[in-house]
Amino acid sequence: MPGLLVAVVAACLLWPTPASAQVNTDLGLSAGAMKRFTTGVPAGVSEPGFGPVFDLRGHLALLPMVRLGLYAAYDLSPVPHEPSRSFVTGGLHVKLTPPLLPAPWKTYLFTGFGGGYAASSLATGGLLEVPLGLGLADRLSPSWELFLELGGRFGVATFGQMYEASHAGFAGTDSFALSLTVGVSLTP
Repeated sequence: MPGLLVAVVAACLLWPTPASAQVNTDLGLSAGAMKRFTTGVPAGVSEPGFGPVFDLRGHLALLPMVRLGLYAAYDLSPVPHEPSRSFVTGGLHVKLTPPLLPAPWKTYLFTGFGGGYAASSLATGGLLEVPLGLGLADRLSPSWELFLELGGRFGVATFGQMYEASHAGFAGTDSFALSLTVGVSLTP
């Protein structure tokens, strides 16, 4: 009888079962307004104004409160009396979700590192940036969240004709960008 009990317990422990794991992902799309702040702008050249920004990002959970993913963004930076500048940026995105507020609210911090392409009708250039911000989300349904983000992008390097002092149009360095966006996120 003890042999039968050992055999049943061993069979239960060693019996193959299908592997399953909970993989947490999210995919978000947002839109809002962004203002790029510049340094080194010559006298008589206007600072960029507010323009639209669109952002797409996706994450995969590494740990319960840490998600790693990618982002892609487009923004338009109008400069008075100059051609508007457009930016296409993208890179790594890290999202930290500490439980600070009671359900259904969720707060999160984000950062990352990326690069981008800047263009106007007069010149092109590139930049490297570090995004940093704070988000607030509310669950709309089991799979959808509505979120609001206050974000910044720190310019760490610029290159190309757009940023050369001898350029006839806009001249300066995009050192910081401030944005306020609203969006939806699919979290299956």
